[in-house]
Amino acid sequence: MIHDLIREATHSSHRRLDLALSWLDLSKPRYYASFLRGQAEALFPLEAALERNGVEFILPDWPRRARSAALEHDLIVMDASCDPLPDPHLGNPAQMFGTVYVLEALRMGARVMLSRLAQYPDSCSIGATKYLRHGFGQRLWPTFLDALETHPAALNDPRSVVQGAEIAFGMFESALVPIVSTAAE
Repeated sequence: MIHDLIREATHSSHRRLDLALSWLDLSKPRYYASFLRGQAEALFPLEAALERNGVEFILPDWPRRARSAALEHDLIVMDASCDPLPDPHLGNPAQMFGTVYVLEALRMGARVMLSRLAQYPDSCSIGATKYLRHGFGQRLWPTFLDALETHPAALNDPRSVVQGAEIAFGMFESALVPIVSTAAE
């Protein structure tokens, strides 16, 4: 299964990202705003590159999956801005599948962040959770896995799928490391 191949190949990246996110003290709105900024700095260019390369041709439900607008909303609520990373080069549909794999995995991880944030119901951050809540109840993960495991582009080039996932994880790590380092101090 391609899903297993990606999970194994990116295990270390996924673990580093989870660990970095666990350092953020979400009881402080400035750290939540920093989290959103880090997400935006990676997500905006990734989604832009996917759309520029025709992601809707491999995932027709892409408009339901895209979260840039939700994240923009939350940044405005938190009065935060970001400096997006450069758009990555996604050379083929298999790499796009790998990139979307990471985006969908992070969507599932959003539930953890949301539950952590819910421990502070009086925080102004509660009004900025459109990004974390995006797609709940829509079964986006299982439908993505179905597409991943059956699409010829992914089946014929699993190495490129892994490369796409590595590109995406690398961008999220690059965006979050400075934020987490500042929070740890």
